[in-house]
Amino acid sequence: MPTEDEKPIRVVDRRMFTPEGELRPDFQADEAAEAPVSPPPPVSASPAPEAGMGARSQAPPSPGEESEEPPEPAEPRSDFAALVRSLATTAYSSLGLLPDPSGARRRDVAIARQMIDWLAMLEQKTRGNISFEESDFLSRVLYELRLAYVEMTRPAK
Repeated sequence: MPTEDEKPIRVVDRRMFTPEGELRPDFQADEAAEAPVSPPPPVSASPAPEAGMGARSQAPPSPGEESEEPPEPAEPRSDFAALVRSLATTAYSSLGLLPDPSGARRRDVAIARQMIDWLAMLEQKTRGNISFEESDFLSRVLYELRLAYVEMTRPAK
Protein backbone atom coordinates (compact mmCIF):
# COMPACT_ATOMS: atom_id res chain seq x y z
CA MET A 1 0.00 0.00 0.00
CA PRO A 2 1.29 3.43 -0.86
CA THR A 3 2.11 5.71 1.97
CA GLU A 4 1.25 9.41 2.07
CA ASP A 5 4.66 10.58 0.77
CA GLU A 6 4.68 8.18 -2.26
CA LYS A 7 3.06 9.20 -5.53
CA PRO A 8 0.42 6.82 -6.88
CA ILE A 9 1.27 4.97 -10.09
CA ARG A 10 -0.52 6.42 -13.07
CA VAL A 11 -1.07 4.26 -16.17
CA VAL A 12 -1.57 6.06 -19.47
CA ASP A 13 -2.73 4.19 -22.58
CA ARG A 14 -0.64 5.56 -25.45
CA ARG A 15 -1.82 3.13 -28.08
CA MET A 16 -2.87 4.63 -31.39
CA PHE A 17 -5.96 2.48 -31.93
CA THR A 18 -8.91 1.36 -29.82
CA PRO A 19 -9.64 -2.37 -29.34
CA GLU A 20 -12.14 -2.04 -32.22
CA GLY A 21 -9.38 -0.83 -34.56
CA GLU A 22 -10.46 2.82 -34.69
CA LEU A 23 -8.01 5.70 -34.27
CA ARG A 24 -8.26 7.12 -30.76
CA PRO A 25 -9.70 10.67 -30.87
CA ASP A 26 -7.27 11.85 -28.19
CA PHE A 27 -4.19 10.19 -29.76
CA GLN A 28 -1.14 12.44 -30.15
CA ALA A 29 2.03 11.18 -31.76
CA ASP A 30 5.14 11.39 -29.60
CA GLU A 31 7.17 12.84 -32.45
CA ALA A 32 4.90 15.55 -33.86
CA ALA A 33 7.77 17.11 -35.80
CA GLU A 34 8.15 14.04 -38.03
CA ALA A 35 5.95 14.20 -41.14
CA PRO A 36 3.81 11.15 -41.90
CA VAL A 37 5.22 8.95 -44.65
CA SER A 38 2.78 7.97 -47.38
CA PRO A 39 3.27 4.74 -49.36
CA PRO A 40 4.55 5.02 -52.93
CA PRO A 41 2.13 4.39 -55.76
CA PRO A 42 1.89 0.87 -57.14
CA VAL A 43 3.92 0.11 -60.24
CA SER A 44 1.95 -1.47 -63.06
CA ALA A 45 3.20 -3.81 -65.76
CA SER A 46 1.28 -2.09 -68.53
CA PRO A 47 2.99 -1.59 -71.85
CA ALA A 48 2.88 2.20 -71.56
CA PRO A 49 6.18 3.68 -70.40
CA GLU A 50 4.34 6.16 -68.14
CA ALA A 51 3.05 3.38 -65.89
CA GLY A 52 5.78 2.61 -63.43
CA MET A 53 8.64 4.05 -65.43
CA GLY A 54 8.60 7.45 -63.79
CA ALA A 55 6.97 9.93 -66.16
CA ARG A 56 5.57 12.78 -64.13
CA SER A 57 2.60 14.43 -65.78
CA GLN A 58 1.53 16.83 -63.05
CA ALA A 59 3.58 19.48 -61.35
CA PRO A 60 3.03 19.87 -57.60
CA PRO A 61 0.68 22.73 -56.70
CA SER A 62 2.28 26.00 -55.64
CA PRO A 63 2.13 26.82 -51.92
CA GLY A 64 -0.84 29.19 -52.39
CA GLU A 65 -2.93 26.70 -54.36
CA GLU A 66 -5.04 24.00 -52.78
CA SER A 67 -5.80 20.88 -54.78
CA GLU A 68 -8.92 18.84 -54.14
CA GLU A 69 -7.25 15.44 -54.49
CA PRO A 70 -4.13 14.55 -52.53
CA PRO A 71 -0.95 14.51 -54.61
CA GLU A 72 0.38 11.07 -55.51
CA PRO A 73 3.63 10.29 -53.76
CA ALA A 74 6.49 10.23 -56.22
CA GLU A 75 9.05 7.50 -56.58
CA PRO A 76 12.41 8.22 -54.99
CA ARG A 77 14.54 10.75 -56.84
CA SER A 78 18.07 9.50 -56.87
CA ASP A 79 20.72 7.93 -59.02
CA PHE A 80 19.73 4.58 -57.52
CA ALA A 81 16.14 4.98 -58.72
CA ALA A 82 17.41 5.99 -62.16
CA LEU A 83 19.50 2.81 -62.31
CA VAL A 84 16.50 0.68 -61.30
CA ARG A 85 14.29 2.43 -63.89
CA SER A 86 16.92 1.87 -66.58
CA LEU A 87 17.23 -1.86 -65.90
CA ALA A 88 13.45 -2.22 -65.61
CA THR A 89 12.89 -0.40 -68.90
CA THR A 90 15.35 -2.73 -70.61
CA ALA A 91 13.52 -5.73 -69.15
CA TYR A 92 10.09 -4.43 -70.23
CA SER A 93 11.44 -3.76 -73.71
CA SER A 94 12.98 -7.22 -73.89
CA LEU A 95 9.64 -8.75 -72.95
CA GLY A 96 8.07 -6.93 -75.90
CA LEU A 97 5.97 -4.67 -73.66
CA LEU A 98 7.74 -1.48 -74.75
CA PRO A 99 8.91 -0.60 -78.24
CA ASP A 100 12.65 -0.31 -78.78
CA PRO A 101 14.14 2.95 -80.15
CA SER A 102 13.30 1.91 -83.73
CA GLY A 103 9.64 1.55 -82.76
CA ALA A 104 9.53 -2.22 -83.18
CA ARG A 105 8.55 -4.56 -80.39
CA ARG A 106 11.02 -7.39 -80.09
CA ARG A 107 11.02 -10.16 -77.53
CA ASP A 108 14.25 -11.49 -76.05
CA VAL A 109 13.38 -13.44 -72.91
CA ALA A 110 17.03 -14.14 -72.05
CA ILE A 111 17.84 -10.42 -71.75
CA ALA A 112 14.68 -9.81 -69.71
CA ARG A 113 15.66 -12.64 -67.37
CA GLN A 114 19.15 -11.20 -67.00
CA MET A 115 17.80 -7.74 -66.12
CA ILE A 116 15.44 -9.26 -63.53
CA ASP A 117 18.35 -11.25 -62.06
CA TRP A 118 20.50 -8.11 -61.90
CA LEU A 119 17.73 -6.21 -60.11
CA ALA A 120 17.31 -9.11 -57.67
CA MET A 121 21.06 -9.10 -57.02
CA LEU A 122 20.95 -5.33 -56.53
CA GLU A 123 18.12 -5.76 -54.02
CA GLN A 124 20.09 -8.39 -52.12
CA LYS A 125 23.39 -6.47 -52.11
CA THR A 126 21.86 -3.15 -51.06
CA ARG A 127 19.63 -4.55 -48.30
CA GLY A 128 19.95 -2.29 -45.26
CA ASN A 129 22.06 0.31 -47.10
CA ILE A 130 19.37 2.25 -48.97
CA SER A 131 16.39 4.28 -47.82
CA PHE A 132 12.99 2.71 -47.26
CA GLU A 133 11.58 4.48 -50.31
CA GLU A 134 14.36 3.17 -52.56
CA SER A 135 14.04 -0.34 -51.15
CA ASP A 136 10.26 -0.30 -51.55
CA PHE A 137 10.55 1.05 -55.11
CA LEU A 138 13.02 -1.69 -56.07
CA SER A 139 10.89 -4.46 -54.57
CA ARG A 140 7.74 -3.19 -56.31
CA VAL A 141 9.54 -2.97 -59.68
CA LEU A 142 10.92 -6.49 -59.22
CA TYR A 143 7.49 -7.82 -58.33
CA GLU A 144 5.89 -6.27 -61.42
CA LEU A 145 8.71 -7.45 -63.69
CA ARG A 146 8.49 -11.00 -62.40
CA LEU A 147 4.73 -11.04 -62.99
CA ALA A 148 5.22 -9.68 -66.51
CA TYR A 149 7.95 -12.25 -67.19
CA VAL A 150 5.70 -15.13 -66.12
CA GLU A 151 2.82 -13.73 -68.20
CA MET A 152 4.97 -13.37 -71.32
CA THR A 153 6.69 -16.77 -71.04
CA ARG A 154 3.56 -18.73 -70.20
CA PRO A 155 2.75 -21.22 -72.98
CA ALA A 156 -0.38 -20.41 -75.00
CA LYS A 157 -3.38 -22.63 -74.38
